[in-house]
Amino acid sequence: MSTTHRVHYAWVICLAGTLMLFTSIGLGVNVFSAFQPHLMAYANLTNTQGSFIITVRSFFLLVGMTTATWLANRLGLRLAGTLTLLMVAFSSFLFGAVRQFPLYCVAAALVGLSYSWAGMIPASLLISRWFHDRQALALGIVSAGTGLATIVAPVPFTILIERFSLRVSFWTEAVIVLVFALLYFLLARNTPEEMGLSPYRLAGLEDTPAQPKQAPKGVTKARWYAILVACFCVGSTTSLGISNMGVLYSTAGYDPTVVAQLISVMGLCMMVGKVAYGQVADRVGGRLSNYLIYALALVGYALCCLADTKSVPLAYAAMIITGLGMPVSTVALPIWARDLCGDEGHAQGLKWLQSMYGLGIFVIGPIPGALADATGSYVPTYAIFLGMLTLSLVLVAYVYARTQAGGRPAR
Repeated sequence: MSTTHRVHYAWVICLAGTLMLFTSIGLGVNVFSAFQPHLMAYANLTNTQGSFIITVRSFFLLVGMTTATWLANRLGLRLAGTLTLLMVAFSSFLFGAVRQFPLYCVAAALVGLSYSWAGMIPASLLISRWFHDRQALALGIVSAGTGLATIVAPVPFTILIERFSLRVSFWTEAVIVLVFALLYFLLARNTPEEMGLSPYRLAGLEDTPAQPKQAPKGVTKARWYAILVACFCVGSTTSLGISNMGVLYSTAGYDPTVVAQLISVMGLCMMVGKVAYGQVADRVGGRLSNYLIYALALVGYALCCLADTKSVPLAYAAMIITGLGMPVSTVALPIWARDLCGDEGHAQGLKWLQSMYGLGIFVIGPIPGALADATGSYVPTYAIFLGMLTLSLVLVAYVYARTQAGGRPAR
């Protein structure tokens, strides 16, 4: 059926996916780095306990990764996403209602599940169903929701904490999440066929038969395992790196308002970087775009290692460059799955990549707090992250070079 609508409903799906990731990953996970120092002070938690909350979240994130595709198929992307966002709202309410470490862990477990059940796996499935062309751009727009939350939320929530209380701030977040859950339910649809549409195509190609992307022949087991190891490294370095940005700079002695502004700047650059990366990947392919985002991420993390210099300009530079490189943590994985597994194996390949991503967060999760307790600084953790990110680049570059995957798309 022709899809000659002035605005294809696929772009409304893009908005729905953006709302979903804004809420589940942006508010649920990324913005928690602004809450974390206040939560630790309020409940008198040690750095190790603070990291353990993230470890609990990471374990259930991993559980969620292995079940996200099943849940989406069982309930449908629309209902599964809505129910999961309601779970995010309950977790925010719980964080604000209690002051006990075990209950914080319960709230963190709910956030971990929501990260997966309303995260990049269902978002990628939505985009793959609704878009045939411009998939990388659509993924970039959707995942930019996580960065948007990191821009707009930390400063207002920090102001609410300082003027009222931690509880008021968390409960305000819970109400916002409820509103977004309703909006997602109203906008999202499982497939184009539900609305009598076909997936989005570029202008002039609507009546051209869609050619499925084939997996390259050179993806051996050893090379696939190399990509899985790379995802393990990417998951731990990026997710934990974002989550600990607040305590990295607060522990180094930066003013709380400056810390909130730094996180917001990173969020703005994450949003810009993801959309730009989607455009670049659509034009030059996954292989060349990999080098660009890795270069930015590595430089950004190198600057994070200078946090103890207490240089505010260097801190802002670190947040700008790191944010621009963060597509490696979100948009890149669905692109790797399609480049290396083709359309037919995309969903299964993405499940494995995201699961290894989650495993990396879970395994490495306790290290930041424990190192900070031992050294008094989070800088050693970011030095380890820098090394792991470098290893992941080497592995990804090797596999792409040997398989010739991710070349420039044909026009």
